[in-house]
Amino acid sequence: MTTQSARVSQHITAATAQACKTAAWDCQSHVFMGSPETVIENLAGLPDELVGRRVYMLLIQGDSHAEARIFERFNLEDTEGTVSSWAEDDMHGLVSQITEVLVANRGVHCPGEQVKATLESKREIHVGAPAPAPKSTAEAFTPLVQDFKHDKFVRATVMVLC
Repeated sequence: MTTQSARVSQHITAATAQACKTAAWDCQSHVFMGSPETVIENLAGLPDELVGRRVYMLLIQGDSHAEARIFERFNLEDTEGTVSSWAEDDMHGLVSQITEVLVANRGVHCPGEQVKATLESKREIHVGAPAPAPKSTAEAFTPLVQDFKHDKFVRATVMVLC
């Protein structure tokens, strides 16, 4: 169901394969709630090493709608990546669904690929054209949260996958 226009079949490097194997045992979730301004500050306070991972995502739930982004580089050495996105009225239960996928995976397969496959099987996800990969958490997450600047209260969840 994913728009495959920007995905290109490439070869995964040995370093990336090893990093994904290690990351399967080091998935993370960070949740921030409050005004959009406060959430932006908290997201920018996350370590910038987070955006050095191969796949991570941001889910934002506002007063009346929700959006998600999956940031992905094919190899860790890539300076470009893609951002997949979709919107829903409510992301209720999505974090639990992703958590269940990660727990069921038990560190066996690449967590980013497992989560993406689950999400893509049930949603129409748009994959953007390759663009320079974010160099900081502020660069990665601030633009999406700013789209919610008129909401009084937002919940932002960062999932660090591989």
